[in-house]
Amino acid sequence: MMGFYFGRTSLRQQGAATLLLTTLMISLMLIVVGRSALLSRYQLAEVQHEVERRQSFWLAEGELECLWTQERSRHAGESLPSACQQIEHQVQLVSPQDQQLTVTVGKTTLQKRYRLPLPDSAGAVKTSSRLILMKRASFAPDLARLHTDGRWQCIALRYKYDFYAPSVTTYHPEQLPYRLYAGLPSDSERCAGPYHSVGLPGKDAKSDYQHTPNLSPFRDLFGLAVRDWFQVMSNPQVGRIPQSLNETVNGPMRYQRAVELPHSQLNPECGSQIEDLIWHGKMIIWVYGGCVLSDLDIQRMNRAIQAKFPQQGIIVLIQDGLVGIESHHSLQGMLYQFISPQHANMVFQAWGDTALQAALIKSLAQAPLPNILPEQVSYFQLGAFYPAGGLVLDADRRFAVVQGRLDFHYRRDLLIQPLSLIRPAEWRGESWYEP
Repeated sequence: MMGFYFGRTSLRQQGAATLLLTTLMISLMLIVVGRSALLSRYQLAEVQHEVERRQSFWLAEGELECLWTQERSRHAGESLPSACQQIEHQVQLVSPQDQQLTVTVGKTTLQKRYRLPLPDSAGAVKTSSRLILMKRASFAPDLARLHTDGRWQCIALRYKYDFYAPSVTTYHPEQLPYRLYAGLPSDSERCAGPYHSVGLPGKDAKSDYQHTPNLSPFRDLFGLAVRDWFQVMSNPQVGRIPQSLNETVNGPMRYQRAVELPHSQLNPECGSQIEDLIWHGKMIIWVYGGCVLSDLDIQRMNRAIQAKFPQQGIIVLIQDGLVGIESHHSLQGMLYQFISPQHANMVFQAWGDTALQAALIKSLAQAPLPNILPEQVSYFQLGAFYPAGGLVLDADRRFAVVQGRLDFHYRRDLLIQPLSLIRPAEWRGESWYEP
């Protein structure tokens, strides 16, 4: 009987142990399954979050690309439908040369900067010629960047060799009747002290009249080496004078290489021909040979510009010849005199064929540098004329003489649309699709 009793007890203990073990195993399995389910839910949430994050990222990237396409087209004077402006975004000018696109989708914010179609360096006037200003001159400057004191590095003139002036003055941006660049991140509208000259002789001017020994005006404007100038001249977007350079009025260029061009000559009809090309919709006009523009020429050109390109400007480049201006009006655009490397030693003997010779000889007699001959002068200006889009004198070491008091109100924005035909807006740094 006792053995039977102990046997039943042993069986009960074994059953209890088995039950306990089974319960423990089930508990452990429930814990494992529970943790696995919790981990799965966490992983699912993470995957969902990652999917949403990537969706936001690519939606923002797509919006950024769409905005970029619209902005680039706008600067080029084209128009596209506003189909991509359904997402929160901002277009901000962050420097005189750069704009920034900002797009926000959910918690994703993407920013990209792009370079406006503008010259590489600041300056209302850029000259590799030896510039002589016979009378006082004042300049609304171009803006380079913020100085350490929070004010602007104002640049009125860049010169490669030397320039002469009895008195130069640079305006503060706040003194102008218009803002140079709306939206710039600055609490100050003044030039920094080292970049602000007031009533100083040219030789004593501060850094707003900046000696730039490595100045390359052609590369600065067009983004190409000067040896590649024919590439710009033959561009289909460029209007060319005289008409004999072209197959038809607005057709392709007749010549395939620079060495095939005929000898350049003074063009007595250049003013009316420039006006005609403006009416034909040309924003960059390349004049091959010398050109003299009268006050009436400048007025007619401005009327055509205002009719064809409201709020925009043009670029007039005059190659391998003298440039003479007799006017008291500004030009709504840039004037660029260019002496190509192939004609680096040319002399300017055609002043006798213009109405400006007597005034030029009289000015040279009063010039601060003695014994300058008319044939050494590539550019002569009589009057208060100035090109609001900038003056570029790219006749290396030749003399440029301005006989007239200047009040030069520079507007760099006039160059954006015409220059975009040669060097469109482009991203700063990486392309938009790179992480």
